[in-house]
Amino acid sequence: MRDGWPVRTLRWPARDGRPSVLLITGRADFIEKYAETIHDLVDAGWGVVSFDWRGQGLSRRLGKTPQHGASPGFDLWLDDLADLIDWAGDGMPVPVMAHSMGGHLLLRYLAAGGSGVARAAVLAPMTGLAVRPLGPLLGRWLAGLFVALGKGGDYVWGGGPWEPGRPGERRQQWLTGSLERYADESWWIGEYPPLALGSVTWGWLDDAFSSCAALAAPGVPEAISVPTLALVPERDALVDSAATRRLMARVPGGAFANYPGAGHELLRESEPLRGQVLARILAFFEQAA
Repeated sequence: MRDGWPVRTLRWPARDGRPSVLLITGRADFIEKYAETIHDLVDAGWGVVSFDWRGQGLSRRLGKTPQHGASPGFDLWLDDLADLIDWAGDGMPVPVMAHSMGGHLLLRYLAAGGSGVARAAVLAPMTGLAVRPLGPLLGRWLAGLFVALGKGGDYVWGGGPWEPGRPGERRQQWLTGSLERYADESWWIGEYPPLALGSVTWGWLDDAFSSCAALAAPGVPEAISVPTLALVPERDALVDSAATRRLMARVPGGAFANYPGAGHELLRESEPLRGQVLARILAFFEQAA
């Protein structure tokens, strides 16, 4: 990146004259979690460009330990995103699909007049935080308190290092109804342990709340001029789907697709739901291709 920080990238060339799709992952994700989607895109003739965010995957880590899900500051991630979009398009606008935290940062980038994006599909974008069981009001207050006390680098309550997923656990129910795709994440980390990242820190949570407030501020969503499609799961317990509906209503020409019964990770859901989500995104991109 512009400050010398190493970030891991992937580029799979396009064929058949199609452009490349920039695939942006969410918090604690890594490229391999989306191997199935990458192969689907390549099989359909698209190129794929992706990366691991600064502080996760096989990019250089942040925080007290490599497991602490710390934040470098969302503005620094926005700087990274600007550089990576420029690199991905090599001078040409690219269609972008972005999940969760990635969707949040993409929306902020577009609202600030960022260029290089032909069309934007945001999946379960982090427009608001659920923070269960505390709720967003108490969660934000506590995050600010712990940062003020110098504890911003500590795991949030109930958090800790990454642990292998177990079928039927609460996290699986929040993320996906597909036991096989849920287990896939643990398989990859079992093969490559450095991919694992633990829970967020109080500092990350405080930064996330501030960034969500910045995205929702008067005039911000209204400034997004790139065609944008939001795909929102109804069973999402991590981000606030209602906040996404409110925000997208303020985006000029913004489109909204609702998926009842879906968990947070739409591209890792059970079939036929996952296939429907991917088809909806590609049809949206075809209009620009």
